[in-house]
Amino acid sequence: MQVFFSDLQYIRMEAVVAYSLATLLPDIGGSLSLILGSTMLTVCEIVDFIALMAVEWIKVRASVAHG
Repeated sequence: MQVFFSDLQYIRMEAVVAYSLATLLPDIGGSLSLILGSTMLTVCEIVDFIALMAVEWIKVRASVAHG
């Protein structure tokens, strides 16, 4: 019985960090700013809606009071 290598080449595999801290922090900051921005926009829209409803309610109350 003969045991031999069919090829005298080898493949070197090396593990490399794909996602470092230097790329993680900006990605987290970008995601948080996107979420915070959309949340603030939603809060402003809700405040605007409540203000418009309050103005309409005041107009209706004033027109009913004047008869």
